[in-house]
Amino acid sequence: MKKNIFQFVFLLIFLLVPISVFAEEPLGDFNFNPKESSHPYDIVNSKGEVIKYGDYSKNSINLNNETESFIGTGELNPIFVGDLLKENYVELMPPKLNKDLTYNKITPNVVIGADGRNRVEDTAVFPFSAISYIVLEWADGSRGTCTGTLIGRDRVLTNGHCVVDPKTQKGITRATVYPGVSESTAWFGAYSVIDYFVTSNWINTGSISEDFAVLVLSSNAGERAGFTGIRQVNNLLNQNIGIFGYPGDLINRGESIDQYGMRGNVTNEDGSIAYYTIDTAPGQSGSAFLNTNNQIVGIHSSGYTDLRGNPLYNGGPKMNNFMFQFVTEALN
Repeated sequence: MKKNIFQFVFLLIFLLVPISVFAEEPLGDFNFNPKESSHPYDIVNSKGEVIKYGDYSKNSINLNNETESFIGTGELNPIFVGDLLKENYVELMPPKLNKDLTYNKITPNVVIGADGRNRVEDTAVFPFSAISYIVLEWADGSRGTCTGTLIGRDRVLTNGHCVVDPKTQKGITRATVYPGVSESTAWFGAYSVIDYFVTSNWINTGSISEDFAVLVLSSNAGERAGFTGIRQVNNLLNQNIGIFGYPGDLINRGESIDQYGMRGNVTNEDGSIAYYTIDTAPGQSGSAFLNTNNQIVGIHSSGYTDLRGNPLYNGGPKMNNFMFQFVTEALN
């Protein structure tokens, strides 16, 4: 009901407050010295500063294997973001192929057979309210989009390849997060990214198993939109997960920024990556795996085709012990 009321007034608000007001301050140059890192799961921030795995892993010894979710106040702060559709976004490329998949190609995500994704009708409802549209900018001025999920009052989980390019070891210079977007409206406002965290192994190798990042926001988006708990897992085979986000193909087709997704089962896995035939497309990079309790148990990263380009499956890192330790430390 609240959302319907705001639909009548947000255009007036937008006329008074242009989206440029919400432009974020630059993050600065990303400079990382690999010699300062000694472990694949050392945490590196947007300034290239390193938090040693040996230090922060001690902090998680007594932690539970999950964090709590928070539904949020539901207070709306609508901003019209339809002008973002006029931007020319580059297609963000996922990381390098794992060596056990050398006979397949990696793509920016694939639709397998009939498209099973559906539009989310009400993004003001949790957990869809916490699923966020992210606009990113690189030093050369190019822009891209990803999906992220609020996991704390000012923290968002997304892909590593949405913030640092391992090929160039360059990071984003600006980013804005819009929780719960639908009908080209960010119902909970816009939030600047002021810092981010990735693993040193992501920067050095671009491995899919470390294709995750945590963004730090300028203010507490999660108070309004809510945030989703994470859960440590070892096995996801045959378990049902939902993947929801902001696919560019459907957004362009509908000429409206909307949230889409579907649920399905994990069909294969190894110690760090889960694979599935849930449909995705560019723009959904960073979408969380939501279990049946709407806890995050992994994050979508990549799509795979055979050498002829025929779609095979999608995949991304599971919330294993290493990823759980990383994310909980970034939450602090």
